[in-house]
Amino acid sequence: MLRSFVLGSCLLFSLSLAAQLEFEGLWEGTITVGGIQSSQGYPVQVYLERQGKKVTGRSYIYLSENRVIEMNLAGYLYNDLSVYIDEVEYVNRNGDDYLPPFLRKYQLMWNRSINGSSLNGYWQEIRQEVFGEKRERGRIYLKRVVNNKA
Repeated sequence: MLRSFVLGSCLLFSLSLAAQLEFEGLWEGTITVGGIQSSQGYPVQVYLERQGKKVTGRSYIYLSENRVIEMNLAGYLYNDLSVYIDEVEYVNRNGDDYLPPFLRKYQLMWNRSINGSSLNGYWQEIRQEVFGEKRERGRIYLKRVVNNKA
């Protein structure tokens, strides 16, 4: 009886740990604006899928209750757990004339832990002149949303 309990507990812990170490799924956090030193930002959600090294997904930046910037994403997850993702297409759910002022590219690091995984790093505006002084930049902090339906 005790042996069954220990075995069952180990199995549940292993499944919980595996879920926390997953890359695919929903991530939530903050995206900053106003430079890489700024702490001013907006809530953000990112849903990611992976096939091998290729990463696809969708991001949602919540500027206000009425304005959400929704973007399709594409990129790569590398062996060192760094992630490079570009916004490739604006998704206009409101059907109005709004267009975001620019697309972003993200350089992130996937930190896996039993206390919860995170994706943290930097974003920058996609521009022709890569080192242009007017290029928008910021930080992004994401935590993996773990579905605790048991």
